[in-house]
Amino acid sequence: MLDIIIRNGRIVDGSGNPSYYGDVGVSGEVIETIGDLSAAQAARVIDARGKIVCPGFIDMHALSDIMLLAEPAQEGKIRQGITSELLGNDGLSYAPVSPPLLQELRRYLSGLYGNPDIAWDWTSVRDYLSRFDRRVAVNIAYLIPQCVLRLAAMGWQRRAPSAREIADMQAMIERGMEDGALGFSTGLSYPPNSYADTDELIALCRAVAKHDGFYVTHMRNYFDGIFEALNEAIRIGREAQIPVMISHLKIGSARHRGKAGELLALIERARRDGLDVTMNCYPYQAGSGPLFRLLPDWSAQGGPEAMTARLSQRATRRAIAAYFREADFDWRVCAIAAVGSESNKPLEGQTFDRAIGESGKDPVDYICDLLLQEDFEVSIINFAGDEDAAAEDIQAVMTHPATMVCSDGLLTGRSPHPRTFGAFTRYLRLYAREQRALSWEEAIRKITSLPAQQLRLGRRGLLKRGFMADIVVLDPERVADRATFEDGRQHAEGIDTVIVNGRLTLDGGRQSAATAGRALRG
Repeated sequence: MLDIIIRNGRIVDGSGNPSYYGDVGVSGEVIETIGDLSAAQAARVIDARGKIVCPGFIDMHALSDIMLLAEPAQEGKIRQGITSELLGNDGLSYAPVSPPLLQELRRYLSGLYGNPDIAWDWTSVRDYLSRFDRRVAVNIAYLIPQCVLRLAAMGWQRRAPSAREIADMQAMIERGMEDGALGFSTGLSYPPNSYADTDELIALCRAVAKHDGFYVTHMRNYFDGIFEALNEAIRIGREAQIPVMISHLKIGSARHRGKAGELLALIERARRDGLDVTMNCYPYQAGSGPLFRLLPDWSAQGGPEAMTARLSQRATRRAIAAYFREADFDWRVCAIAAVGSESNKPLEGQTFDRAIGESGKDPVDYICDLLLQEDFEVSIINFAGDEDAAAEDIQAVMTHPATMVCSDGLLTGRSPHPRTFGAFTRYLRLYAREQRALSWEEAIRKITSLPAQQLRLGRRGLLKRGFMADIVVLDPERVADRATFEDGRQHAEGIDTVIVNGRLTLDGGRQSAATAGRALRG
Protein backbone atom coordinates (compact mmCIF):
# COMPACT_ATOMS: atom_id res chain seq x y z
CA MET A 1 0.00 0.00 0.00
CA LEU A 2 1.31 3.42 -0.99
CA ASP A 3 1.27 6.50 1.22
CA ILE A 4 0.02 8.90 -1.47
CA ILE A 5 -1.39 8.47 -4.95
CA ILE A 6 -1.88 11.49 -7.22
CA ARG A 7 -4.37 10.34 -9.87
CA ASN A 8 -5.43 11.51 -13.32
CA GLY A 9 -2.89 14.33 -13.64
CA ARG A 10 -1.05 15.69 -16.64
CA ILE A 11 2.49 14.69 -15.76
CA VAL A 12 5.15 17.24 -16.67
CA ASP A 13 8.18 15.39 -15.38
CA GLY A 14 10.67 18.29 -15.39
CA SER A 15 12.88 16.95 -18.18
CA GLY A 16 11.37 19.13 -20.90
CA ASN A 17 9.94 16.05 -22.63
CA PRO A 18 6.27 16.02 -23.73
CA SER A 19 3.74 15.64 -20.94
CA TYR A 20 1.53 12.59 -20.54
CA TYR A 21 -1.37 11.51 -18.36
CA GLY A 22 -0.95 9.12 -15.48
CA ASP A 23 -0.71 8.61 -11.73
CA VAL A 24 2.14 9.14 -9.28
CA GLY A 25 2.62 6.92 -6.24
CA VAL A 26 4.65 8.01 -3.20
CA SER A 27 6.00 5.72 -0.50
CA GLY A 28 7.87 7.28 2.38
CA GLU A 29 10.11 10.04 1.05
CA VAL A 30 10.39 8.83 -2.54
CA ILE A 31 8.42 8.41 -5.73
CA GLU A 32 7.65 4.70 -5.77
CA THR A 33 5.95 4.40 -9.13
CA ILE A 34 4.44 6.35 -12.06
CA GLY A 35 1.84 5.02 -14.48
CA ASP A 36 -1.63 3.53 -14.29
CA LEU A 37 -2.28 3.06 -10.59
CA SER A 38 -6.04 2.58 -10.83
CA ALA A 39 -5.75 -0.78 -9.06
CA ALA A 40 -3.38 0.47 -6.35
CA GLN A 41 -4.36 1.67 -2.90
CA ALA A 42 -2.96 4.45 -0.75
CA ALA A 43 -3.52 6.07 2.62
CA ARG A 44 -4.24 9.30 0.75
CA VAL A 45 -5.51 9.78 -2.80
CA ILE A 46 -5.37 13.18 -4.54
CA ASP A 47 -7.41 13.77 -7.68
CA ALA A 48 -5.37 15.91 -10.11
CA ARG A 49 -7.84 15.83 -12.99
CA GLY A 50 -7.37 18.97 -15.13
CA LYS A 51 -4.11 19.81 -13.35
CA ILE A 52 -0.39 19.52 -13.95
CA VAL A 53 1.68 17.27 -11.70
CA CYS A 54 5.37 18.24 -11.70
CA PRO A 55 8.49 18.31 -9.52
CA GLY A 56 8.83 20.89 -6.77
CA PHE A 57 10.35 24.21 -7.82
CA ILE A 58 13.89 25.25 -6.89
CA ASP A 59 14.51 28.91 -6.00
CA MET A 60 18.05 29.59 -7.19
CA HIS A 61 18.45 32.93 -5.42
CA ALA A 62 16.64 33.03 -2.10
CA LEU A 63 17.21 35.44 0.80
CA SER A 64 15.71 33.23 3.51
CA ASP A 65 18.98 32.76 5.39
CA ILE A 66 17.67 33.87 8.78
CA MET A 67 13.92 34.48 8.65
CA LEU A 68 13.37 30.87 7.59
CA LEU A 69 14.73 29.83 10.99
CA ALA A 70 12.32 32.22 12.69
CA GLU A 71 9.35 31.38 10.42
CA PRO A 72 9.95 27.77 9.31
CA ALA A 73 6.58 27.33 7.55
CA GLN A 74 7.81 29.53 4.65
CA GLU A 75 4.21 29.79 3.47
CA GLY A 76 4.85 32.47 0.84
CA LYS A 77 7.26 30.15 -0.97
CA ILE A 78 5.34 26.90 -0.44
CA ARG A 79 2.23 28.45 -2.02
CA GLN A 80 4.32 29.22 -5.12
CA GLY A 81 5.34 25.56 -5.37
CA ILE A 82 8.89 26.15 -4.12
CA THR A 83 10.26 23.10 -2.31
CA SER A 84 13.99 23.94 -2.32
CA GLU A 85 15.96 27.17 -1.91
CA LEU A 86 19.58 28.17 -2.48
CA LEU A 87 20.87 30.35 0.37
CA GLY A 88 24.12 32.27 0.88
CA ASN A 89 23.62 34.51 -2.13
CA ASP A 90 25.07 37.94 -2.93
CA GLY A 91 28.22 37.13 -0.96
CA LEU A 92 26.28 37.96 2.22
CA SER A 93 25.43 35.33 4.82
CA TYR A 94 26.44 33.87 8.13
CA ALA A 95 28.77 30.84 7.93
CA PRO A 96 31.52 29.99 8.56
CA VAL A 97 32.06 32.58 11.30
CA SER A 98 33.54 33.24 14.71
CA PRO A 99 31.02 34.24 17.43
CA PRO A 100 32.08 37.93 17.39
CA LEU A 101 31.83 38.09 13.59
CA LEU A 102 28.39 36.47 13.66
CA GLN A 103 27.11 39.22 15.96
CA GLU A 104 28.70 41.87 13.74
CA LEU A 105 27.02 40.38 10.64
CA ARG A 106 23.72 40.07 12.49
CA ARG A 107 23.73 43.83 12.83
CA TYR A 108 25.24 44.74 9.46
CA LEU A 109 22.92 42.50 7.40
CA SER A 110 19.71 43.22 9.31
CA GLY A 111 18.47 45.45 6.49
CA LEU A 112 18.67 42.48 4.12
CA TYR A 113 17.72 39.49 6.25
CA GLY A 114 16.08 40.94 9.36
CA ASN A 115 17.17 40.44 12.95
CA PRO A 116 14.86 37.82 14.47
CA ASP A 117 15.04 36.49 18.02
CA ILE A 118 16.66 33.11 17.33
CA ALA A 119 19.70 31.33 18.74
CA TRP A 120 22.64 32.97 16.96
CA ASP A 121 25.27 30.47 18.06
CA TRP A 122 26.67 28.46 15.11
CA THR A 123 30.17 28.74 13.70
CA SER A 124 30.76 26.26 10.84
CA VAL A 125 28.83 25.61 7.64
CA ARG A 126 28.00 22.18 9.07
CA ASP A 127 26.52 23.76 12.23
CA TYR A 128 24.54 26.28 10.21
CA LEU A 129 23.03 23.69 7.85
CA SER A 130 21.98 21.56 10.82
CA ARG A 131 19.69 24.39 11.98
CA PHE A 132 17.52 23.85 8.89
CA ASP A 133 17.62 20.08 8.52
CA ARG A 134 14.12 18.63 9.17
CA ARG A 135 13.20 21.86 10.97
CA VAL A 136 11.82 23.95 8.10
CA ALA A 137 9.21 23.39 5.39
CA VAL A 138 11.58 23.58 2.40
CA ASN A 139 14.89 22.02 1.45
CA ILE A 140 17.89 24.33 1.51
CA ALA A 141 21.32 24.37 -0.12
CA TYR A 142 24.10 26.81 0.70
CA LEU A 143 26.83 28.92 -0.91
CA ILE A 144 29.85 30.17 1.00
CA PRO A 145 29.53 33.97 0.98
CA GLN A 146 32.47 36.18 0.15
CA CYS A 147 31.90 38.53 3.08
CA VAL A 148 32.71 35.97 5.79
CA LEU A 149 35.98 35.06 4.10
CA ARG A 150 37.24 38.61 3.73
CA LEU A 151 36.13 39.71 7.19
CA ALA A 152 37.72 36.70 8.88
CA ALA A 153 41.01 37.10 6.96
CA MET A 154 41.46 40.88 6.87
CA GLY A 155 38.54 42.65 8.52
CA TRP A 156 36.89 45.65 6.85
CA GLN A 157 40.05 46.92 5.17
CA ARG A 158 39.59 48.37 1.70
CA ARG A 159 42.70 46.94 0.06
CA ALA A 160 44.03 43.90 -1.77
CA PRO A 161 44.76 40.85 0.41
CA SER A 162 48.25 39.49 1.02
CA ALA A 163 49.27 36.03 -0.15
CA ARG A 164 48.76 34.79 3.44
CA GLU A 165 45.26 36.25 3.55
CA ILE A 166 44.37 34.64 0.21
CA ALA A 167 45.57 31.30 1.58
CA ASP A 168 43.47 31.77 4.72
CA MET A 169 40.35 32.46 2.64
CA GLN A 170 41.03 29.46 0.44
CA ALA A 171 41.37 27.26 3.53
CA MET A 172 37.98 28.49 4.79
CA ILE A 173 36.48 27.62 1.42
CA GLU A 174 37.95 24.12 1.60
CA ARG A 175 36.43 23.52 5.04
CA GLY A 176 33.07 25.00 4.03
CA MET A 177 32.83 22.84 0.93
CA GLU A 178 33.72 19.76 2.98
CA ASP A 179 30.95 20.73 5.41
CA GLY A 180 28.35 20.70 2.64
CA ALA A 181 28.37 24.02 0.78
CA LEU A 182 27.74 23.72 -2.95
CA GLY A 183 29.65 26.76 -4.15
CA PHE A 184 30.77 30.32 -3.52
CA SER A 185 28.94 33.62 -3.96
CA THR A 186 29.94 37.24 -4.37
CA GLY A 187 28.04 40.49 -4.10
CA LEU A 188 30.33 42.97 -5.78
CA SER A 189 28.25 46.06 -5.10
CA TYR A 190 28.21 45.39 -1.33
CA PRO A 191 31.09 46.22 1.02
CA PRO A 192 33.33 44.47 1.97
CA ASN A 193 32.85 42.30 -1.15
CA SER A 194 33.21 45.31 -3.43
CA TYR A 195 36.76 45.81 -2.11
CA ALA A 196 37.93 42.64 -3.94
CA ASP A 197 39.55 42.81 -7.37
CA THR A 198 39.26 40.24 -10.14
CA ASP A 199 42.51 38.44 -9.32
CA GLU A 200 41.38 37.86 -5.72
CA LEU A 201 38.12 36.32 -6.94
CA ILE A 202 39.93 34.05 -9.41
CA ALA A 203 42.15 32.75 -6.60
CA LEU A 204 39.15 32.01 -4.38
CA CYS A 205 37.21 30.35 -7.19
CA ARG A 206 40.13 28.00 -7.85
CA ALA A 207 39.66 26.64 -4.32
CA VAL A 208 35.93 26.16 -4.98
CA ALA A 209 36.63 24.39 -8.29
CA LYS A 210 38.79 21.81 -6.50
CA HIS A 211 35.60 20.63 -4.76
CA ASP A 212 33.45 20.63 -7.91
CA GLY A 213 31.58 23.74 -6.75
CA PHE A 214 30.30 26.67 -8.77
CA TYR A 215 30.58 30.45 -8.67
CA VAL A 216 27.47 32.61 -8.23
CA THR A 217 27.91 36.34 -8.68
CA HIS A 218 25.92 39.45 -8.00
CA MET A 219 28.02 41.37 -10.50
CA ARG A 220 29.84 44.63 -9.95
CA ASN A 221 27.35 46.63 -12.00
CA TYR A 222 23.89 46.09 -13.51
CA PHE A 223 23.52 49.58 -14.89
CA ASP A 224 25.77 51.49 -17.31
CA GLY A 225 28.69 49.13 -16.66
CA ILE A 226 26.80 45.86 -17.03
CA PHE A 227 28.73 44.64 -20.10
CA GLU A 228 32.07 45.19 -18.37
CA ALA A 229 30.76 43.44 -15.26
CA LEU A 230 29.60 40.44 -17.28
CA ASN A 231 32.97 40.20 -19.00
CA GLU A 232 34.64 40.15 -15.56
CA ALA A 233 32.40 37.26 -14.44
CA ILE A 234 33.21 35.31 -17.59
CA ARG A 235 36.93 35.94 -17.14
CA ILE A 236 36.77 34.61 -13.58
CA GLY A 237 35.03 31.45 -14.80
CA ARG A 238 37.56 30.88 -17.56
CA GLU A 239 40.67 31.44 -15.48
CA ALA A 240 39.43 29.49 -12.46
CA GLN A 241 37.87 26.80 -14.67
CA ILE A 242 34.61 26.90 -12.75
CA PRO A 243 30.91 27.07 -13.73
CA VAL A 244 29.47 30.59 -13.37
CA MET A 245 25.94 31.64 -12.53
CA ILE A 246 24.96 35.31 -12.97
CA SER A 247 22.57 36.38 -10.24
CA HIS A 248 19.31 38.18 -11.06
CA LEU A 249 20.47 39.19 -14.53
CA LYS A 250 18.69 42.25 -15.85
CA ILE A 251 19.38 45.56 -17.51
CA GLY A 252 19.09 48.32 -14.96
CA SER A 253 19.78 51.46 -17.00
CA ALA A 254 17.78 53.23 -19.69
CA ARG A 255 21.01 53.57 -21.66
CA HIS A 256 21.02 49.82 -22.35
CA ARG A 257 17.28 49.30 -22.69
CA GLY A 258 16.60 46.85 -25.51
CA LYS A 259 20.09 45.33 -25.35
CA ALA A 260 19.23 42.09 -23.56
CA GLY A 261 19.98 40.25 -26.80
CA GLU A 262 23.53 41.65 -26.86
CA LEU A 263 24.04 40.69 -23.22
CA LEU A 264 22.79 37.15 -23.85
CA ALA A 265 25.02 36.91 -26.92
CA LEU A 266 28.08 37.37 -24.68
CA ILE A 267 26.87 34.50 -22.53
CA GLU A 268 26.10 32.29 -25.51
CA ARG A 269 29.58 32.94 -26.95
CA ALA A 270 31.17 31.89 -23.66
CA ARG A 271 28.99 28.78 -23.57
CA ARG A 272 30.04 27.85 -27.11
CA ASP A 273 33.65 28.24 -26.02
CA GLY A 274 33.06 25.62 -23.33
CA LEU A 275 32.36 27.72 -20.22
CA ASP A 276 29.31 26.68 -18.20
CA VAL A 277 27.56 30.06 -17.78
CA THR A 278 23.97 30.23 -16.56
CA MET A 279 21.71 32.91 -15.10
CA ASN A 280 18.89 33.34 -12.65
CA CYS A 281 16.27 36.04 -12.87
CA TYR A 282 12.91 37.17 -11.49
CA PRO A 283 10.11 38.56 -13.70
CA TYR A 284 10.11 42.17 -12.46
CA GLN A 285 12.22 45.22 -13.25
CA ALA A 286 12.25 46.76 -9.76
CA GLY A 287 14.87 45.58 -7.30
CA SER A 288 15.15 45.43 -3.53
CA GLY A 289 17.84 45.33 -0.87
CA PRO A 290 19.19 47.02 2.25
CA LEU A 291 19.18 50.81 2.41
CA PHE A 292 22.91 50.94 3.20
CA ARG A 293 23.75 49.67 -0.30
CA LEU A 294 22.84 53.12 -1.69
CA LEU A 295 25.81 54.61 0.17
CA PRO A 296 29.32 54.82 -1.32
CA ASP A 297 31.30 51.70 -0.45
CA TRP A 298 33.94 53.63 1.51
CA SER A 299 31.30 54.39 4.12
CA ALA A 300 31.39 50.77 5.38
CA GLN A 301 35.11 50.67 6.21
CA GLY A 302 35.61 49.46 9.75
CA GLY A 303 32.22 47.77 9.97
CA PRO A 304 28.99 48.69 11.78
CA GLU A 305 30.62 50.46 14.75
CA ALA A 306 32.74 52.64 12.49
CA MET A 307 29.79 53.24 10.17
CA THR A 308 27.65 54.40 13.08
CA ALA A 309 30.26 56.96 14.09
CA ARG A 310 30.94 58.00 10.51
CA LEU A 311 27.27 58.55 9.56
CA SER A 312 26.89 60.91 12.51
CA GLN A 313 29.62 63.21 11.22
CA ARG A 314 28.79 66.32 9.23
CA ALA A 315 31.82 65.89 6.96
CA THR A 316 30.73 62.37 6.05
CA ARG A 317 27.23 63.55 5.24
CA ARG A 318 28.62 66.26 2.95
CA ALA A 319 30.69 63.64 1.11
CA ILE A 320 27.66 61.37 0.76
CA ALA A 321 25.59 64.29 -0.54
CA ALA A 322 28.24 64.95 -3.21
CA TYR A 323 28.16 61.26 -4.14
CA PHE A 324 24.37 61.38 -4.65
CA ARG A 325 24.59 64.62 -6.64
CA GLU A 326 27.13 63.07 -8.99
CA ALA A 327 24.88 60.02 -9.43
CA ASP A 328 21.86 62.32 -10.00
CA PHE A 329 19.89 60.08 -7.64
CA ASP A 330 16.08 60.34 -7.80
CA TRP A 331 14.40 59.73 -4.42
CA ARG A 332 11.04 59.28 -6.14
CA VAL A 333 12.05 55.86 -7.48
CA CYS A 334 12.91 54.37 -4.10
CA ALA A 335 10.48 53.19 -1.40
CA ILE A 336 10.89 52.00 2.18
CA ALA A 337 10.03 48.29 2.30
CA ALA A 338 10.81 47.38 5.91
CA VAL A 339 12.12 48.86 9.15
CA GLY A 340 12.93 47.11 12.41
CA SER A 341 11.26 49.38 14.97
CA GLU A 342 7.54 49.66 15.60
CA SER A 343 7.77 53.44 15.85
CA ASN A 344 8.81 53.72 12.19
CA LYS A 345 6.44 51.05 10.80
CA PRO A 346 4.16 53.74 9.26
CA LEU A 347 7.04 54.50 6.87
CA GLU A 348 6.81 51.07 5.21
CA GLY A 349 5.45 51.46 1.69
CA GLN A 350 6.26 55.18 1.43
CA THR A 351 8.51 56.53 -1.28
CA PHE A 352 11.57 58.36 -0.01
CA ASP A 353 10.62 61.66 -1.58
CA ARG A 354 7.37 61.61 0.43
CA ALA A 355 9.05 60.52 3.67
CA ILE A 356 11.84 63.06 3.25
CA GLY A 357 9.35 65.82 2.42
CA GLU A 358 7.25 65.11 5.49
CA SER A 359 10.34 65.05 7.70
CA GLY A 360 11.54 68.47 6.55
CA LYS A 361 15.10 67.15 6.47
CA ASP A 362 17.79 67.18 3.82
CA PRO A 363 17.71 63.79 1.96
CA VAL A 364 21.13 62.68 3.17
CA ASP A 365 20.37 63.69 6.76
CA TYR A 366 17.13 61.74 6.51
CA ILE A 367 18.65 58.47 5.29
CA CYS A 368 21.61 58.67 7.67
CA ASP A 369 19.31 59.38 10.60
CA LEU A 370 17.02 56.52 9.59
CA LEU A 371 19.92 54.07 9.35
CA LEU A 372 21.13 55.15 12.78
CA GLN A 373 17.65 55.01 14.35
CA GLU A 374 17.10 51.51 12.99
CA ASP A 375 20.67 50.29 13.54
CA PHE A 376 20.87 49.51 9.79
CA GLU A 377 17.64 47.42 9.74
CA VAL A 378 16.03 49.18 6.75
CA SER A 379 15.25 47.62 3.38
CA ILE A 380 14.10 49.34 0.21
CA ILE A 381 12.50 48.77 -3.17
CA ASN A 382 14.14 50.63 -6.04
CA PHE A 383 12.11 51.08 -9.21
CA ALA A 384 14.84 50.80 -11.84
CA GLY A 385 12.87 51.96 -14.84
CA ASP A 386 9.33 51.32 -16.02
CA GLU A 387 8.12 47.71 -15.72
CA ASP A 388 6.30 47.84 -19.08
CA ALA A 389 9.23 49.44 -20.93
CA ALA A 390 11.55 46.72 -19.62
CA ALA A 391 9.17 43.85 -20.40
CA GLU A 392 10.92 42.73 -23.61
CA ASP A 393 14.34 42.66 -21.98
CA ILE A 394 12.97 40.75 -18.99
CA GLN A 395 11.22 38.25 -21.26
CA ALA A 396 14.39 37.69 -23.30
CA VAL A 397 16.33 36.78 -20.17
CA MET A 398 13.55 34.83 -18.45
CA THR A 399 12.85 32.62 -21.45
CA HIS A 400 16.49 31.90 -22.36
CA PRO A 401 17.24 28.15 -22.11
CA ALA A 402 20.10 28.76 -19.64
CA THR A 403 18.04 30.92 -17.25
CA MET A 404 16.66 29.62 -13.99
CA VAL A 405 14.07 31.44 -11.92
CA CYS A 406 14.58 33.06 -8.54
CA SER A 407 12.60 35.08 -6.03
CA ASP A 408 15.48 37.14 -4.56
CA GLY A 409 12.84 37.89 -1.97
CA LEU A 410 13.33 39.70 1.33
CA LEU A 411 11.10 38.24 4.05
CA THR A 412 10.84 41.28 6.32
CA GLY A 413 8.36 44.11 6.68
CA ARG A 414 4.76 44.69 5.64
CA SER A 415 5.60 45.93 2.15
CA PRO A 416 8.17 43.55 0.64
CA HIS A 417 8.86 43.45 -3.09
CA PRO A 418 6.12 41.29 -4.68
CA ARG A 419 8.75 38.90 -6.02
CA THR A 420 8.97 37.34 -2.54
CA PHE A 421 5.40 36.02 -2.71
CA GLY A 422 4.85 35.97 -6.46
CA ALA A 423 7.95 35.43 -8.64
CA PHE A 424 7.38 31.79 -9.61
CA THR A 425 3.65 31.96 -10.24
CA ARG A 426 4.09 35.24 -12.14
CA TYR A 427 6.68 33.49 -14.32
CA LEU A 428 4.28 30.63 -15.11
CA ARG A 429 1.33 32.96 -15.65
CA LEU A 430 3.16 35.32 -17.98
CA TYR A 431 5.38 33.09 -20.06
CA ALA A 432 3.55 29.75 -20.14
CA ARG A 433 -0.13 30.67 -20.02
CA GLU A 434 -0.62 34.23 -21.26
CA GLN A 435 2.23 34.91 -23.69
CA ARG A 436 2.94 31.27 -24.56
CA ALA A 437 6.59 32.19 -24.87
CA LEU A 438 7.40 28.85 -23.26
CA SER A 439 5.62 25.52 -23.34
CA TRP A 440 4.57 24.19 -19.95
CA GLU A 441 7.20 21.49 -20.35
CA GLU A 442 10.02 23.98 -20.93
CA ALA A 443 8.77 26.46 -18.32
CA ILE A 444 8.78 23.73 -15.68
CA ARG A 445 12.17 22.32 -16.78
CA LYS A 446 13.73 25.71 -16.03
CA ILE A 447 12.53 25.63 -12.40
CA THR A 448 13.06 21.91 -11.66
CA SER A 449 15.61 19.72 -13.45
CA LEU A 450 17.78 22.57 -14.76
CA PRO A 451 18.54 23.99 -11.29
CA ALA A 452 18.81 20.47 -9.84
CA GLN A 453 21.50 19.71 -12.42
CA GLN A 454 23.32 22.96 -11.63
CA LEU A 455 23.29 22.09 -7.93
CA ARG A 456 24.22 18.45 -8.69
CA LEU A 457 21.22 17.14 -6.75
CA GLY A 458 21.21 13.56 -7.95
CA ARG A 459 17.64 12.59 -7.02
CA ARG A 460 15.67 15.81 -7.30
CA GLY A 461 14.22 17.91 -10.09
CA LEU A 462 12.40 15.12 -11.94
CA LEU A 463 9.28 13.03 -11.46
CA LYS A 464 11.02 9.70 -11.72
CA ARG A 465 10.88 6.44 -9.82
CA GLY A 466 13.34 6.47 -6.93
CA PHE A 467 13.64 10.26 -6.87
CA MET A 468 12.77 12.24 -3.75
CA ALA A 469 9.08 13.11 -3.60
CA ASP A 470 9.15 16.91 -3.98
CA ILE A 471 5.93 17.34 -5.97
CA VAL A 472 3.61 20.19 -6.99
CA VAL A 473 0.06 19.97 -8.32
CA LEU A 474 -0.95 23.16 -10.12
CA ASP A 475 -3.95 24.38 -12.06
CA PRO A 476 -2.60 25.78 -15.35
CA GLU A 477 -5.70 27.95 -15.80
CA ARG A 478 -5.51 29.49 -12.33
CA VAL A 479 -1.84 29.69 -11.37
CA ALA A 480 -1.04 33.36 -10.80
CA ASP A 481 0.69 35.90 -8.60
CA ARG A 482 -1.42 38.18 -6.41
CA ALA A 483 1.33 40.15 -4.66
CA THR A 484 1.68 43.77 -5.78
CA PHE A 485 3.97 46.68 -4.98
CA GLU A 486 1.11 48.08 -2.88
CA ASP A 487 0.52 44.77 -1.05
CA GLY A 488 3.51 42.50 -1.36
CA ARG A 489 2.29 39.84 1.07
CA GLN A 490 -0.60 38.39 -0.93
CA HIS A 491 -0.17 34.66 -1.47
CA ALA A 492 -0.05 33.12 -4.94
CA GLU A 493 -2.98 31.11 -6.21
CA GLY A 494 -3.53 28.05 -8.39
CA ILE A 495 -1.25 25.73 -6.40
CA ASP A 496 -3.14 23.78 -3.77
CA THR A 497 -0.94 20.72 -3.24
CA VAL A 498 2.77 20.66 -2.40
CA ILE A 499 4.69 17.63 -1.18
CA VAL A 500 8.19 17.95 0.32
CA ASN A 501 10.17 14.74 0.84
CA GLY A 502 6.96 12.76 0.78
CA ARG A 503 5.13 14.92 3.32
CA LEU A 504 1.99 16.82 2.37
CA THR A 505 2.99 20.37 3.20
CA LEU A 506 0.20 22.15 1.31
CA ASP A 507 -2.93 20.00 1.23
CA GLY A 508 -6.06 21.22 -0.52
CA GLY A 509 -4.92 24.81 -0.09
CA ARG A 510 -4.23 24.42 3.62
CA GLN A 511 -0.68 24.40 4.92
CA SER A 512 0.22 21.64 7.35
CA ALA A 513 2.71 21.80 10.19
CA ALA A 514 5.16 19.59 8.28
CA THR A 515 8.81 20.61 8.47
CA ALA A 516 10.22 17.95 6.15
CA GLY A 517 12.87 20.15 4.51
CA ARG A 518 16.41 18.85 4.33
CA ALA A 519 19.81 20.50 4.19
CA LEU A 520 21.07 19.46 0.74
CA ARG A 521 24.78 19.06 1.37
CA GLY A 522 27.38 18.82 -1.33
